[in-house]
Amino acid sequence: MIKIKRVYEENGKFFGVSDQSPFYPDGKGGQLGDRGKIGTANVLGVEEIQNEIIHVLDKFIEPGEHNYAIDESRRFDIAVQHTAQHILSASFLKTIQAKTMSFHMGEEFSTIDLDIPQLTLEALEDVESVANQVVRNCLNVQIVEVERNEAESMNLRKSLSEKVGQIVRVVKIDDFDASACAGFHVKNTGEIGIIKVISWEKTKGALTRVYFVAGNRALRDYSKRVLVLRQLSKLLTSSVDEMTIRVETLLNKIRDQTSLINRLAEETAKIIADNLPERSIGKYKITTYEGFDDVANVLPKYFKSDLLICKTTGGYQFISKDLDCSRLISYLKERVSGVGGGGAKRGSLKTEIGWQELLLLVEEALGVM
Repeated sequence: MIKIKRVYEENGKFFGVSDQSPFYPDGKGGQLGDRGKIGTANVLGVEEIQNEIIHVLDKFIEPGEHNYAIDESRRFDIAVQHTAQHILSASFLKTIQAKTMSFHMGEEFSTIDLDIPQLTLEALEDVESVANQVVRNCLNVQIVEVERNEAESMNLRKSLSEKVGQIVRVVKIDDFDASACAGFHVKNTGEIGIIKVISWEKTKGALTRVYFVAGNRALRDYSKRVLVLRQLSKLLTSSVDEMTIRVETLLNKIRDQTSLINRLAEETAKIIADNLPERSIGKYKITTYEGFDDVANVLPKYFKSDLLICKTTGGYQFISKDLDCSRLISYLKERVSGVGGGGAKRGSLKTEIGWQELLLLVEEALGVM
């Protein structure tokens, strides 16, 4: 049973508050929190705030004692990911002397930040090899609670912080790793199945962020990648082994064609700039263009009127050397349904109205600008 001492509503969600809870809070120790049920309500999140446990619920329940159920499959997945992080962090330290500075677990993947500015593929392969050998060796994972001085003598991977009390919870992976931790862990490394780094990037200056998955998450990730590769192989009429070369060939062809289109657009704009439809509105001369987006992008270099309006797939584009386009667009937005904006020299408006209605509104706007 769990005792909920009060329940309140905020922004359409309900919050059940208790002094103690079997539900592990989100974010504690970098890991995900528990989910499940309290009474008839689903638990959507768990927070620990000022010594109280706040359960985010999908419906109201009366304060008092309730039966509860924890999602054990989710908890096991959390244990797999967290133990995998211990193994991976220890492998990075033992293999390339890279320390883990922080850890975050997400719903799809987890990350660790290493104190190295870059990571090579060769180094990563060595680290993964060590980590997965630990998994295959089926090492026992032991959780012990010891006095602080005893914990400090256990060759911990990371020194204890001042926030840690006199009783320390230590997670030991045989003689491979020992680390103070309050999270969930498997009993044997073989339960993890596999650890796989899926990406890495430079972050926060001199740190490298590594993204990884383990267990069923790794299997789902692998299945997704196999499916994508099969689809690409079919689309590109290429085997997986030849796919990189095939993609490089296509990208080079696209670059060449894009360059050709840009040159053609430039030449077209030069030719038509002096022959665009033109009308006078008061003291202003306005030219209009409706056609290819690539040509419209270049036309501002060549038009000679007071205002150029181009209709493209993205809406209407307004370009002027003398008029304030931002004021013009603001005027139009007050009178038609649409979105847009821009600066004094150039702006845009996306709206469903046609040319004639737009030009009438522009005429009105210019009369008051």
